[in-house]
Formats: sequence, C-alpha cells, structure tokens
Amino acid sequence: MSWLMRILVGLGLVLALVIVLVLVIGNIGTRDETTQAISMTVGNRTVTVAGHYKDMTQESVADGIKVIVDGHEVLITTDQLSVDGKMETLEPDEDVTVYVNQDGKVQVKVVPRGEGASEEAPS
Repeated sequence: MSWLMRILVGLGLVLALVIVLVLVIGNIGTRDETTQAISMTVGNRTVTVAGHYKDMTQESVADGIKVIVDGHEVLITTDQLSVDGKMETLEPDEDVTVYVNQDGKVQVKVVPRGEGASEEAPS
C-alpha cells in the first residue's frame, strides 16, 4: 500500500509542477516593460505624459512646462496647450493627458478635472 501512496504523491507533485510551468510560460511576453507615466502640475492643472516613449525631457517656462517626448514638443501653460506647434485653448478646469503610442504618434486628451487624467490610451 505504501508504494501506491508514493506513486500518487509523486503524480500530484508532477501535476502541480506542470501547472506552474504552463502558467509561467503563458505569462512570458505579456508584460509591457516600456510603458511609462509621469504627472506634473501646471497651476491647478494636472498634466500626465504616458505611453511607450523612449526619451522625455521637461523644463519650466515662464508660465508653464515644456515637454519634449520622442521629438514631439508639448507646451502647456496656464491657459493653452501646444503640440508640435498646434495651439489649443484650455478651460481652467481641464487636465491634460499626452499619450505616446507604440508607433511614436502623440495623442492628446483633455478631460474635465473631475474625471482626472488617465494613464491609459485615450479613446
């Protein structure tokens, strides 16, 4: 009877090991290590830069922040947003999310402050 118990315990251990290996192999490659996010404040506004960027610099300007992300220039002041030279007027209660997708394209999403700036890709 003890040899039967040893075989069953051995089979149980092998089965558990196979399940763990399947789970580990299934999760390899699913994590996206290149996604990053950083939030800054300009006046009462929250600015979030997120996505798949490789290089990002920021500097303070007279009344805002200038961010250069993978060659795209984003300038956020207390009342305006400029992305690669294209200006947009911002309302006082709006936050900004700048998202860089895997192809290096910049998407900008302006959201009311109550909804908050998201670190996910804008829809």
